[in-house]
Amino acid sequence: MRKIVLLLALVAFVACDNEWVNDVKPRVYVESFEAEYDGDFMYGYETDNFKFDHFYNEEFGYWGGFALTKKFDADAANGLYENQYAVYNTSASHGKGALLYYYDSYNEPCDIHLKGDHILTSVRLNLTTYTYGSITNEDINAFARAFTDGDYLKVVFTSLKGDKEVGKAECYVVDYRDGKQLMATRWDVFDLTSLGKDYDRVSVKIETTDVGEYGANTPLYIALDELSFM
Repeated sequence: MRKIVLLLALVAFVACDNEWVNDVKPRVYVESFEAEYDGDFMYGYETDNFKFDHFYNEEFGYWGGFALTKKFDADAANGLYENQYAVYNTSASHGKGALLYYYDSYNEPCDIHLKGDHILTSVRLNLTTYTYGSITNEDINAFARAFTDGDYLKVVFTSLKGDKEVGKAECYVVDYRDGKQLMATRWDVFDLTSLGKDYDRVSVKIETTDVGEYGANTPLYIALDELSFM
């Protein structure tokens, strides 16, 4: 069964809003991405609060957007396309499952649709096994190179009201800029409050510095868990 968890304590940055009624702090909920389904993964996800877009081409077995997964594999040697649904971790951040996002840069990005007047506040992100293997061992992926100084992998959340952009949150899940060696492999928390307050959908893109003649070489996948919202 799907679970939504009510946080008893607010994430620190949420308190910056300061628009509380009678000094009562708003409740923050967490979507934990669990559902009943057969197999290791399932395309798409929908709740009473959100709809996560995806597409699937039956003829070619090709997909993009969001998918639920129960696969976790922290062995970088398994970072192959055949293991594209695995999260580079031993477990989800909460519960038994997580949400994957694959950004097909040749098509329009898939969206998170908000049902009701919600505000996203944070999300936990983690690399997938396929992406981790590709950016740490260039011998495992013939198309991608290993990251070096100056490289990054960035997830960009853009909030929209109709076709009008409201806000943006840029989450560097791999950051080798300015001497840093940061990688989101421990379900790191990323702030989404810069998306603003009045929007009905969030578009998701993934950007990499490893780009070739035909577009991104890095596999553009990311795993999500504990999406916090008010």
